[in-house]
Amino acid sequence: AKGSPVITPTGPQGPFPAGESLAFCLRLRAGCEDEYRRRHDALWPEIRQGLLAAGVLHYEIFLEPDSLLLFAFMVRSSDHGMDSLRAQPVWQRWQEHMADILVQQDGLPLRMALQPMFCLRKELD
Repeated sequence: AKGSPVITPTGPQGPFPAGESLAFCLRLRAGCEDEYRRRHDALWPEIRQGLLAAGVLHYEIFLEPDSLLLFAFMVRSSDHGMDSLRAQPVWQRWQEHMADILVQQDGLPLRMALQPMFCLRKELD
């Protein structure tokens, strides 16, 4: 995505290669916090493999409990294949699996794009 900042995050798995960052919000339905966590703790292996194969390098989701906003932060390779992942039947089944606990719009989770406002990164030598 043009205009996406390039970052090099370091997480529990160690440093990741530089890639594009992406952030967005979803809204959880009231009372579904535990179920959302349970479903992600039991993430289907095919979804995990699909995300990694599509170029996802790092993916975290945070909950703001008062508003029920889920903040998703992802780093993906600059040559990612996320568009092809969304067309796969397993991805569509996952969306159906999550539909009862996420606020929907036009049959998909209501996804609010976020604009980058600030980025601090260590320049690599």
